[in-house]
Amino acid sequence: MFESSFLEMLMIGIVALLVIGPERLPEIAAKAGRMVAKARAFIANTRQDIERELQTEEMRRLLNRQEEEIRELRDIMQQGTDKLNREARSAENLMRNTLKTGSHAAKTSGDKS
Repeated sequence: MFESSFLEMLMIGIVALLVIGPERLPEIAAKAGRMVAKARAFIANTRQDIERELQTEEMRRLLNRQEEEIRELRDIMQQGTDKLNREARSAENLMRNTLKTGSHAAKTSGDKS
C-alpha cells in the first residue's frame, strides 16, 4: 500500500519519539498499527466487493448473450417449422386435388361404359 524505506521509517520513529515522548510512544504506535490494520481490512473488503460485482456483471453479460442465442435458435426453429407446415399443407392439397380428379375421372369413365 505505502512504499517506504527503512530510513524513512527511522526518521518517522525519531520524530514521533521526540514529539510524543518515550512513555506514550508504544500506546500511540499500537493505535496507529490498529488503524493501519483496519484500513487494510477495509481496502481488502472493498476490493473483494468490487471483484464480486465485476464477476456478477460478467455473468449478466454472458447470460444476455446466451439468451440472445436461444432467441435466434428459436426463430430458426420456428421458421423451419413454418416451412414444414406450409409444405405439408401444400402436399395435402395436392393429394386432395389428385384424389378428386381421379375420383371424377373414374365416375366419368364409369358413366360412359
